[in-house]
Amino acid sequence: MSYILFTVDVEDWFQVENLRCRFPSDTWDSCEFRVERNTTVLLDLLERFHVSATFFVLGWIAERLPRLVKEIQARGHEVASHGYGHQLCYDISSSELRQDLYRSRTILENITGQPVRGYRAPSFSITGELMDLLKELGYRYDSSYNDFSLHDRYGRVDSIRRYMPNYGLNEKDGLVELPISNLKLGGKCIPWGGGGYFRLWPFWMFRQGVRHILRQQEYYLFYCHPWELDPDQPRVEGMRLDRRFRHYVNLSETAKRIENFLNDFRQHEFITCSEFLD
Repeated sequence: MSYILFTVDVEDWFQVENLRCRFPSDTWDSCEFRVERNTTVLLDLLERFHVSATFFVLGWIAERLPRLVKEIQARGHEVASHGYGHQLCYDISSSELRQDLYRSRTILENITGQPVRGYRAPSFSITGELMDLLKELGYRYDSSYNDFSLHDRYGRVDSIRRYMPNYGLNEKDGLVELPISNLKLGGKCIPWGGGGYFRLWPFWMFRQGVRHILRQQEYYLFYCHPWELDPDQPRVEGMRLDRRFRHYVNLSETAKRIENFLNDFRQHEFITCSEFLD
């Protein structure tokens, strides 16, 4: 049996790293909230196909929209942490990172009444220090490693090598790493786990790549964001061309592509990250 781990990073359109220079965190409360509606669209889509997913929820969002967290839980999905303020892990001090990890998990557990077992770093900004803190704070797993090395924000393997000696699923002192799934061809790593790459590749090509990954390992881990299903979100002018392309490419097609993905792989079992580990 091969499994598909469908994961969602719950953050709003103005919280993405590409827009941080235009929307620092002290402006967020004045921005238009669209995350609840967009997440509901995704929840409805998953329900149609009887898919269980893992939602990595930003603590800042959970504080303001606890009903959304409860709705995610009520629909049978796993609630995990995406940190509190969407700060890159290597840009803040150890004490700030520890506080971020503790604060976000506490908020989510107070809402759901259930332990939060998993974490995903904003923009996959994984570090060895992050792994140490997750273990110290009692997290069961992390899903922050993306081995596509050409992205400027992703964490690097040399900082977490002792946790992932085989660059794959690995348990170290009780903490498990669930990496994002990428395509390995000819010694090259091609980003294939979701996000902007899912919106960029032609769907027939994406489907073939996922099938190839599932032939090589027992699971495929996919990620997306609620704002990616929202082509009507505010358009921000003055962005760098590469960041503008990365953020807005094919937003109008995301919902249909996800529907096709869920339909085409319905013979596989979609389970949460915790269910997979258990």
